[in-house]
Amino acid sequence: MTAFLLVPLLLLAGTAWGQASAWVVGSSGEPWAEVAERWIALDDSVRLGAVQPRAVPPGRNVLRGLVRATGVAAQVNIFDYPWAFTKDPDRLETENQFVGWHPRMWGGNGAVMRGLIDGDELTASFVHPPRIDGRPNAAVLYTLDLGVPIALDSLVFFPPQSGFTDDNRRQRNVFPVGYEVTRTNTPTDWLIFEDEAVALGSPGYHPLDELVGSTFSNNQSIVSLRPPLRFTRFLRFKFGGVTSLGILAELQAFGRGYPQVARYLSQVKSFGEPVSLGRITWHFTRYRQTSSGRIVEDPAAPVQLIIQTRSGTDDDPIDHFIFDELSRLLKVDRPTYEDAPRVVHAAYQRAPGFQARRGEDIENWTPWSIAYVESGDEVRSADGGAFFQFRFEIATEQPFAFGVLDSVAFEVSPLLADSVLAEVSLAGPLPDPKVPLGVDTTFVYDIRTVFATSGRVGFDEIELDVPPGARFLSLEIDEVPAQEGADFSFVAAPNKFSFTFPRVFVEDTSFRVRYRSAIYQASLFLEGQLINRDSQAALLPQSIESGDARPDVASNSIQVVASEEELRVLGALRLSSPVVTPNGDGANDIVVAAFDLFGVNGAPTTVEVRDLAGRRVATLLSATSQAGSYTPTWDGTSTDGELVPPGLYLVQIEVEIDLGVETQTYAVAVAY
Repeated sequence: MTAFLLVPLLLLAGTAWGQASAWVVGSSGEPWAEVAERWIALDDSVRLGAVQPRAVPPGRNVLRGLVRATGVAAQVNIFDYPWAFTKDPDRLETENQFVGWHPRMWGGNGAVMRGLIDGDELTASFVHPPRIDGRPNAAVLYTLDLGVPIALDSLVFFPPQSGFTDDNRRQRNVFPVGYEVTRTNTPTDWLIFEDEAVALGSPGYHPLDELVGSTFSNNQSIVSLRPPLRFTRFLRFKFGGVTSLGILAELQAFGRGYPQVARYLSQVKSFGEPVSLGRITWHFTRYRQTSSGRIVEDPAAPVQLIIQTRSGTDDDPIDHFIFDELSRLLKVDRPTYEDAPRVVHAAYQRAPGFQARRGEDIENWTPWSIAYVESGDEVRSADGGAFFQFRFEIATEQPFAFGVLDSVAFEVSPLLADSVLAEVSLAGPLPDPKVPLGVDTTFVYDIRTVFATSGRVGFDEIELDVPPGARFLSLEIDEVPAQEGADFSFVAAPNKFSFTFPRVFVEDTSFRVRYRSAIYQASLFLEGQLINRDSQAALLPQSIESGDARPDVASNSIQVVASEEELRVLGALRLSSPVVTPNGDGANDIVVAAFDLFGVNGAPTTVEVRDLAGRRVATLLSATSQAGSYTPTWDGTSTDGELVPPGLYLVQIEVEIDLGVETQTYAVAVAY
């Protein structure tokens, strides 16, 4: 695992600071527990300063852990999360519980049997009487969502093993005669959100994917089912379909190893002022538990660390709503929402002043970023926010493989400018940046910087992402044409333009960049950043954000969208000549096989020359390719460098994509 250097300064709200530094959580930083808003299935007690998935001990009932706080008993699972006895995600939310975190239990007929998982093995919690007419009784079912998938290999249920029924029968002998138990690890919508009967098109009992056990002639008081050790999130128990009385005291589930997913959500971090975000770095190690119980480091273990971030301009990334007098949603602050009464009865649905719902604040906070791939990646959340939050999952494909996260660090520094907005448009009367794929087009990239706070150090370089093959045309500064060499220096790199200036800009300024390019993706975000090159300042670049950079441009976005509704992958193969005459006279000595790739990112691509019998004569291109334009050439020679005999040959291109292989073939003649 690659090590990384962390700046030791921890940023605290209200602390004065002027250079790049790092917020560190974990070893050498703030403790995981103190930074967490909530976590599940994680353990910070095994390795000092580190956090890892909590092992599931053999013989421990994962459905139950009974705790007492302030004299009130609470039913919790093995990860100390309270059980929710409802399927409804909205109801959970009003009770500050969350799908995928809190375990849930619900009955198929609306009944809830809390006692089946309360740890009381002496009291009958479920009684299923026979019908008076002697016919088989109806099926009763219960579904359990464990929230976090756990590798289970034993399911147990039983009636009280002591005591008597009302008709003086031993309770241990009044066990369910008919049952069916199924399980799945697939979080389908009808198990998470939707009404099951509506989603599946029929009411009643629907078994889950894997049958664990089923019978109508059970003769065991304590039923112990031993399925293969497998990650399990949902369990479904069905009882009934028999003519006898059945009672139960407890449902139990046992497993081994490590949970499939362990989750962490940080508190909102305040940096005290708006900041630029740099790199995210972490130290993560994969391990495996051997059959003897020994823990060994295993870099190849199938374990992933999935980290995401978001940034905001206020201290709460969640919007809160109550109902107003007309039953409409009214946005309020968190204390007002939490003080409002909850809807616990249908009579109060949409009642004025009652809690309505919560949702992500998309106005003041960025969405969660896509997951980071490697330590050292640039933070993808927007610069300019004073507040920050991160979350991660440690996910494994095998019960005895897990990972340990020692620390995570985020580079931050003060802004170079208070804000920098940009929008991309097309040159001409139609400013909407919607263009045909592969067509050379003139783009206009407008940038506006704002300096509202004194003391910003400013910038002397602008870096812009551009489409492949972009060609710079001109630059204007405050609507005045700028001269390369005098007003700026320009460097073009693959997919990037860099403008450096002889002075530092510390005032409101507008920039207009014109360039020509074709696009090869259905959608492309042309991002950029401001840079201060002063090594003494040691400040991070500041990202350019979408916005209204110029009043007479309406796009307000740095996204370019293709006009085609359907994206083709392979454009037409274009040969520069139907004939190649490799005799050294400078005319048609080579043939150019030009083609475009659209919407791909890492597609295996080959361009070969074959004879009419299908034998490969030469390979012009063999690479993993990105979207763009390609121009491989053939000079009439074979793979061994010899001129091929005159005749007809085939130029064939193949692109391997998820849906198969796309191929085009064109004929070319060789003549001397």
